[in-house]
Amino acid sequence: MRDYIRNFVRSHHCLCIFAVLQLTLMLSMLEVRIQIDQSPELQRPLTRVYVVGQPRELACSPFLSGFAMGAMFYGYGLIYLPTKGPLGGLLTTIRMTGLSVWQQCSPVMLLPWSMRVAQGLSMFPHHVWECLAKEPCLEADNFLLIVILATAAWIYLLILAITSFVVALRLNLRMLGARHIGGGDHELRAYAREINELLGFEMIVLST
Repeated sequence: MRDYIRNFVRSHHCLCIFAVLQLTLMLSMLEVRIQIDQSPELQRPLTRVYVVGQPRELACSPFLSGFAMGAMFYGYGLIYLPTKGPLGGLLTTIRMTGLSVWQQCSPVMLLPWSMRVAQGLSMFPHHVWECLAKEPCLEADNFLLIVILATAAWIYLLILAITSFVVALRLNLRMLGARHIGGGDHELRAYAREINELLGFEMIVLST
């Protein structure tokens, strides 16, 4: 089972990264609210927990994750445009431009996802601090237990967010570095030239 999961991740690493990014984003969009119920019919204040999410934001969240995935596709996928036919020259120019822009700006595509996740993660500590300051929380039933469990879940989500961001960024940087070949192996450089000639543009940069 472990080997099957490992092989699946290797074969579908982009899909797995998207799933992790999307899961992290959706969890960060869910706001955990802790309220103290002080109804007169209750002998002691009661702690209530609500998980609130905006359906519209959750529905639009795949666009942010998909935008972040653009950092992990050469030239935002424009290099796969066919260049045969009367528009071949124009499509070749589009592919070269897309690859050039990706080379310079691809890490920036992780920024919107990162900002939205950071915004969602920052809401929980702020809410807990307000709850501790305004409510007679220590007298409420199960308040400390709920806060501890919610804090542990928030810490795990924070670790997941950092890990997924680092994995996506490292993959992007590795792809950026793999596009450049320095001096040394003449057979490798010749092979890279043949690939560039086959594609019709400089997919692999041969630095001197």
